[in-house]
Amino acid sequence: MRPIIATLILSPVLLHAQVGKQAAGISLQARTDALKMSMPAINAAVKPAAAPETPMIRVSTGVIAAKVIHSTEIIYSANELNTNDNHVVVRILVNENGLPQDAKIISSQNPGLNERVLAAVRQYRFHPALLDQQPIPEHVNLTFAFER
Repeated sequence: MRPIIATLILSPVLLHAQVGKQAAGISLQARTDALKMSMPAINAAVKPAAAPETPMIRVSTGVIAAKVIHSTEIIYSANELNTNDNHVVVRILVNENGLPQDAKIISSQNPGLNERVLAAVRQYRFHPALLDQQPIPEHVNLTFAFER
């Protein structure tokens, strides 16, 4: 009995160890009850948090990217192409209606093709991007590779 009283006075950590030794054959519930009785101040401070009053909301069912449904040809001659690389990268904003907006050249190896690429991209049509089955605007990068 004296070791238990000394333990209560000295440290809650030692108390936990002493209760654990004495309750080796007792169920988990009995151990919990013993700790509650021996440390009421600590037990009162460590209560489970109350459930939030607001209900949980689903954030998203997913995102589906914009897809090209209509494109146009870009007419060029072999003489206009560079010998090594003829890539043009265009960044556009596809709006909620599937129309391209704010077309800008990001990189170009052949500046002679830039205006024709931009004119063609403005005629493209898209299925708009979807978020939770609702159309949303989305930035898209298109890469054009021209060959001889």
